[in-house]
This record gives sequence, structure tokens and C-alpha cells, in this order.
Amino acid sequence: MKIFDSSKSTIIRHESELALHFREFLPEDPDLRWQLPPGGNWQRLDHVELELDHQRLAFRPFYELKPSLPWLENLRVFPASPRPLIVTPELSPRIVAACKELGIAAIDLNGRCWLRAPGLLVDRRPLPGRSFSYELEPRNIFIGKSARIVRCLLTDRDRTWTQGEIVPRTKASSGLVSRIVQHLISQGFVGKTSAREFRLRDWHGLLNEWVESDHFPKRTRTTAYAGYFGPPQELAHRLQQWAKTESVPLAFTQWTAAWTRHPYTEPVVCSAYVERLPDAATLEQLGLRTVTEGGKLWLHVPDDEGILTETQTRSGLTLVTDAQIYLDLKRTGLRGPEAAAALREWEGFCRP
Repeated sequence: MKIFDSSKSTIIRHESELALHFREFLPEDPDLRWQLPPGGNWQRLDHVELELDHQRLAFRPFYELKPSLPWLENLRVFPASPRPLIVTPELSPRIVAACKELGIAAIDLNGRCWLRAPGLLVDRRPLPGRSFSYELEPRNIFIGKSARIVRCLLTDRDRTWTQGEIVPRTKASSGLVSRIVQHLISQGFVGKTSAREFRLRDWHGLLNEWVESDHFPKRTRTTAYAGYFGPPQELAHRLQQWAKTESVPLAFTQWTAAWTRHPYTEPVVCSAYVERLPDAATLEQLGLRTVTEGGKLWLHVPDDEGILTETQTRSGLTLVTDAQIYLDLKRTGLRGPEAAAALREWEGFCRP
């Protein structure tokens, strides 16, 4: 397979750029034999054919910088001869899933494609060395201040929001909030209820994509502690008191938080996010010592303070949001996935 020489990301700003790069890519496709109509090198393609097993399948390209679910729904009713082919800078998992459901072919400039026709099924991942994206498309909505916006919306899956309510809670700029909300609308995660109001439309799908995107070790620095300090619940209240006395932002997560919200798997480890770790004097007072593995207390220092600012108080403990608890449990041990599933199935999940 040919490895494309594209060490830098290419930003697509206009539909004309999209069409140009698409035409340049097809003759170099390492896997598929595309047939282009005769014409100048700079011509915008309105018809392409794919040769496979001595047959030719015709497609009509539809260029779209940012495909949305409503746009796809409208495209489905378009006359099917030749078959529509979505061409976009970068296909998101959400749009690919929608194309599969609707039976619409799609390809992006990174080589990711899903093609379906009688006798044909192609489901290819992006090709090595290619990195194209749309100028206004968020690269990853689940990191940094973008994640704060997602986390905020998931605090109440039934609530109707305005952008003005989200800005002060997340400390994100109004421009970023607008951009992320519009992205969530285009992807079908959020729906508008009026000119200025919106609410979650598919919180299940949004949470699933967050789980797929999340890399816990990359966004936290975890320190484990051992010692004799009684049950995890007792230790949690002692830590809560330390955080209050020392004015250290702290919020419990994983087993302790899940048990507090919806008891299912009794915690054997107490874990919490903290702005900073306890000093030596505090460790001695609490009877704790650091360990390289195991331990009954895990303290996570996050790379973004948004985890510690969007919290809830239950049974005298400060907890992260339900969505964050679920996220932190989903790929951990000690029956964490079971506790996560029970929490998500609970009717109070992501509800205040």
C-alpha cells in the first residue's frame, strides 16, 4: 500500500478546495480503481466510476464541508441514478454510522470510505499519512474546554439550555460554546427547541462517543496510596474534611462516587480527583504512604480543572458528574464496568 507523504495537517476552507483535493486523490487511491471522466485537471467532478470485478459502478459526488444528519436525510430521497457519493474533508464516526444506516456511500480526503452497492461493500479506515480536516470542524470535542461543554450538557439529560447558561459554568468563550453546540446539532446529539434554546437529543450516542475517545491515563496523573484507614467510605469523609480545611478542590469518582449515587458494587478502592496531592504531614496524619501499584486510595490530578468545577454533592461528599463517573469506571478493573452499566441503566443517571 502506498504511504502518502502528508506530514502536516491540511485545512480545507472552501468547497472548491475539497473538490480539487478529491480529484487529485482518486488516481492515487492504493486500493480502488476509480475512473474519471475526461476533462481538465482542475475540473470539479460531477461523475465518477469505480471498476471492480470487471464491472463499473457510477457515483455522483455531493461535496459537503460538514455533513449533518438532517442533510443526509434529505439526500436519501435524491434520485439514485447515479448513486450519491458524499465527499467531505473528514468523516466522523457518527456520520459514517448514519451513512451505513441510510445506505449512502461516502468518502473523505483521508481515504476513509464506506461504499455500498449491489455486489459491493467497502469499509476502509483512513489511509496512513493523510490528515485533512474542515476549518470549522472541532478536532476532538472530548478534551479541554470542549469537554467541559459536553460534561455540562450531560449534567441534566432532560434540561433545555441556552448558550448563555453554559458559558459561565464552563468558563469557555461564547465562540467556543457556539461552535461546539452547532457541531453537536449537526451530528444529531443535540436538537434546537427554539431560536436560542436546545437540549440533548441523543445522550446515549454522545456518551458512547466520549467513551470511545477517552484515554484516562493521558488526561490524569494518578498516585496510589496504602495504609490502614478503615472502609473506603470512612476514608472518603476524612479526605473531604482535609480538602475543605485546606481549600483543595476535590471530587470523588469511580467506585466511591457510583456507590454514593446508585449502590451496586461496594467500593474496595476510594478514588478522587484533586487539584493537588496531600503533603507529607497530611499523609502521616491520614496514615497513608505512596505505593507503585495496588493501594486502596487513588488520587487523580486532572489535566483540565473542568472536572473539578462541574460537580454534585451527595451524602456529604463532593462527586464528579454522573457522566464522568461512568466514563472513569468503564475501562477499569474491580468490577468497574459492571458498576458503570448499573449506574447508566438507573433512571436517575444524568439527572439532578
